[in-house]
Amino acid sequence: MDDSRLLRVAKAIADPTRYALLKAIASRGEVSCGQLAELFPIAQATVSHHLNVLVNAELVEMRKQGQHHYFRLRQETVQQFGQTLVNSLRAPEAAEQLSTHATAEEAS
Repeated sequence: MDDSRLLRVAKAIADPTRYALLKAIASRGEVSCGQLAELFPIAQATVSHHLNVLVNAELVEMRKQGQHHYFRLRQETVQQFGQTLVNSLRAPEAAEQLSTHATAEEAS
């Protein structure tokens, strides 16, 4: 997993609602958008928006059956994310990259 994909996944799960949706999907194996909307006090359109972000980050996959959309966790993405994060934080250049990135942001 490259840094760009790592950051896309991190941004997707940084939102508390998306993280809660991801946990609900993971605990249920497969669940429909309507079932998820029943679990959360937000509009189904908002649930759909958050699910699209999770799909685009490749954290969940969707299958369509008739009018229903079913979602399930993509374990391989979660595992890759965790492993890449650990590896990148262990790398000796990680501190140097962070320092260079922070300096560039301060200059802009």
